[in-house]
Amino acid sequence: MTLIALDWGTTSLRAYRLDAAGSIVERRAGGPGIMRVDNAAFEAALEAFVGDWMRAYPDAALIASGMIGSKQGWREAPYCPCPAGEANLAANLIRVSLANGRQLAIVPGASYVDPHTGVPDVMRGEETQIIGALPANGSHVAVLPGTHSKWAWYDDGAITSFASFMTGEVYAALTEHTILGRMMKLDAPHDDAAFARGVAYGLEAPSALLNRLFSARTLGLFDRLSAAVLPSYLSGLLIGTEIGGALALDGRPPRVLLIGNPALSLRYSIAFAIADLQTDISPEDAAAGGLWRISRAARPT
Repeated sequence: MTLIALDWGTTSLRAYRLDAAGSIVERRAGGPGIMRVDNAAFEAALEAFVGDWMRAYPDAALIASGMIGSKQGWREAPYCPCPAGEANLAANLIRVSLANGRQLAIVPGASYVDPHTGVPDVMRGEETQIIGALPANGSHVAVLPGTHSKWAWYDDGAITSFASFMTGEVYAALTEHTILGRMMKLDAPHDDAAFARGVAYGLEAPSALLNRLFSARTLGLFDRLSAAVLPSYLSGLLIGTEIGGALALDGRPPRVLLIGNPALSLRYSIAFAIADLQTDISPEDAAAGGLWRISRAARPT
């Protein structure tokens, strides 16, 4: 049976048409994210983006993951607590009835409460990518770089715990709204040497971030780093701090799987190499595989 799968985030929408074996037959990108859908007209946006698929495959199931299931999305899909595997997520799907008589299933996000601190953490959309990227057995660590990077620990088909790091958002805030950004040439090309220097400095003492951030100013003041390479240095410092902080949570894994944007994953793989950790990079369409596995788990046997 054909599956129409939607990876519907804040700023973008991707769609996949998959066959009964879970292979991608056709893919589309460039659709509007939830914040770009005027007046919350999500059904109209869906029709405009994949209406021809729905008409051509009237028996195809429809499933979506990502921020479309948030409070700001089409309909809120409450978070599924860890452990969160494909069966858990499938059992917590919510369904939206469409005007054409069909239903769209929306995948819930995942939540985790740290047993030591009692503080909750959440993800929405990443859980589907993780399910699609990792096998149904064994222990793994997945890292999804981004605005809010996610580190997920995964055992035998389920996310057992995870931690969020606001690395990308902190970089944007620091460069756009603090004195650090005033000394930087933000449109300069990435500099590998400055990035590596920042990674090493962040890895060395992740708990000292508030102190070491000031080096992105003083290294410029004393002409140790130029305005053109300071953005790369700051990026490396934050990513190195993220890696060091995450390793302090659960030790050093044998390997890490990077999931997400290829360019950002490559940058993280360089940082992991500096930390003496091996990485693999997942194919970019991990969400499609996760949506297929969750949809399959939701079908009656």
